[in-house]
Amino acid sequence: MQSIIYYRYGDPADVLQLTERPELPEPGNGEVLVRATHRPVRPGDLIGVRGLYRSRGNITPVGPAGAQIGFEGTGTIEAIGPEVSPSSGLVPGARVAFFPARGAWSEKVLVPARFVTLVPDDIAAETAAQLHVNPLTAAMIVRAAEETGLKQGDAVVLTAARSQVAKLTASLLLNNGYFPVGLVRSHISMAAVEGDFAGMPMASTENSEWQEELRTIADRRPIRMVLDPVGGDVLSTVISGMDGGTVISYGDLSGEPIRVPALAFSAGGITITGVSVGRWSNLPDEVRASDLALAMGLARNAPSLFRVAAEYDLAQVGLAVSEAERSGKLGTVLLTSKHNAGRGH
Repeated sequence: MQSIIYYRYGDPADVLQLTERPELPEPGNGEVLVRATHRPVRPGDLIGVRGLYRSRGNITPVGPAGAQIGFEGTGTIEAIGPEVSPSSGLVPGARVAFFPARGAWSEKVLVPARFVTLVPDDIAAETAAQLHVNPLTAAMIVRAAEETGLKQGDAVVLTAARSQVAKLTASLLLNNGYFPVGLVRSHISMAAVEGDFAGMPMASTENSEWQEELRTIADRRPIRMVLDPVGGDVLSTVISGMDGGTVISYGDLSGEPIRVPALAFSAGGITITGVSVGRWSNLPDEVRASDLALAMGLARNAPSLFRVAAEYDLAQVGLAVSEAERSGKLGTVLLTSKHNAGRGH
């Protein structure tokens, strides 16, 4: 038997339960069985718990067994299936990270081999657990921004700049010659970002004149690109100060609508588009390989951008979720299983 987290949504909502299930079957064609040691608790996981990924109008109840949760993690390979070549390095005992995978909040996970990444010895397990979702989201955001015709030196506003995705994205923007400007909720958050990543000037909405502060920081560059995972009033206000350009949305942390007059899009020349790491697995192989190389480079060269806020045992999932949703935390919350943690831990 192995431990796994199941969840339900509905009434009562957000029920998470650690339970036991029979051992997984042997890996099938092109699959590997991973014994997981570390798994992030992501906002996207919690959105899934709350049923918000379901298609509009789908109110089908979750069955008595519940539904599995978790998409990303790290561990060691326990077995490989047919059509997985040992020459790939995917062999029993190899350290790997994986994404996407169904039911990553488990002791063991079956993952398609093409979504498994070998982890070098110099990458710690805590970092390897975060190797996919945040860095790949950052890579997709920058690619989407560049496809709009972004030019070197252009100002790019990143809301929720304290988040790890924003800091990873800002790092890539700087490397590509752009001018990222962070927007956070408080001066405390500004200081926290500067402690991890000092290359991005910032403004705080705690300052009543933060819109003017953004324009001053941009140094007469027009603000024509905004990267936002929050929505709600702050993004609405930023859009109102744009002189045309593009908003790239990659989340909905506020749960609040964007309130912008329709003429902002037609007469104002503003476009809005979305990025989701959930679509990454459908990208061409060469694009995914390039994104993974980028993620590995960030893990090696900017380890401070992979900060861990706290670790909880798999059985403490409720505490882990509470910490993940706590305002002001620094870094990612991990669910861990200390068995067979392997090298790099």
